[in-house]
Amino acid sequence: MNCCIARKLTSRTLVTFTVLIVLALGVTACGDKTPSEEAKATGEAVGDAAKATGEAVGDAAKATGEAVGDAIEATGEFLTPSKDADVKAAQETLDEIEKKWQVLLVEAAPSTDEAKVELQKAKDQMAETLATARAKLVEAENASDDAWQQNVKPALDAALQKAQRLYEDASARFGGK
Repeated sequence: MNCCIARKLTSRTLVTFTVLIVLALGVTACGDKTPSEEAKATGEAVGDAAKATGEAVGDAAKATGEAVGDAIEATGEFLTPSKDADVKAAQETLDEIEKKWQVLLVEAAPSTDEAKVELQKAKDQMAETLATARAKLVEAENASDDAWQQNVKPALDAALQKAQRLYEDASARFGGK
């Protein structure tokens, strides 16, 4: 009988010991963070990382903005002499075309009424084209570098090219030298 009691006590002791171990593990596990606490900690870490990233991006954007501003200023300084040289060259080209045009008009001798009408038409076109070129030269004096590059210079170049073509066509047609 003692043997049976000893077995019962031993089996109870094992069960009790197992329960105590499980409880001890449970208590130890309670010292760890719950899933919601872990999520909160992770969220805070992500928030801190996002804040640091935002500050870094802001600093980079500021530095980039300053660099772009410096580049624009340097480009403006570079383009200004080019603009002045281009305006001077355009003025010289315009003066040369006007001079050759006046010589052509003095020397031109249209022989038919049709040729006279064509010469008058060429005179009208040239007068309009030269006026456009002169207006663009005046506009160039006050144009910003951006306006000069995008609008004024292309229009001035086109007017000068048109004036040159009109002169060449009239010279070939009406015998200028």
